[in-house]
Amino acid sequence: MSFADDVKFCLKPRCPVCRQGRLFKPLSVTVEDRCAHCGADLGLHDIGDGAAVFILFILCFSLIPLAWGMELLFAPPLWFHVVFCAAAGLGLIAVMLPATKAYIIMLEWRHLKRGPDDDAPRDGADED
Repeated sequence: MSFADDVKFCLKPRCPVCRQGRLFKPLSVTVEDRCAHCGADLGLHDIGDGAAVFILFILCFSLIPLAWGMELLFAPPLWFHVVFCAAAGLGLIAVMLPATKAYIIMLEWRHLKRGPDDDAPRDGADED
């Protein structure tokens, strides 16, 4: 797997096993329970708020300085700031959130090798 393959996977989220089945339910970022193509159990992934927090940092550190720079250079009316920043923020979220979640799921699948029988502790201790 190359970095270019990973980027393609993230921009068009597919099953991390077969890379053909859909990863998310239609019109949402909720992970499918099972891959329709290979039957892999995708419902095991719980990435929490990791993707949302990452995107929040990127948007805050990019949109706020952009709005401030526009204010200093052009001094547009307040409604323009609201419309521009809302449209830019929503557009970036629509592209970045599914891609970031897909990347985290891909990394989790690649490095943890989670499967349906993998509920045991990872520290090597056996439960009796």
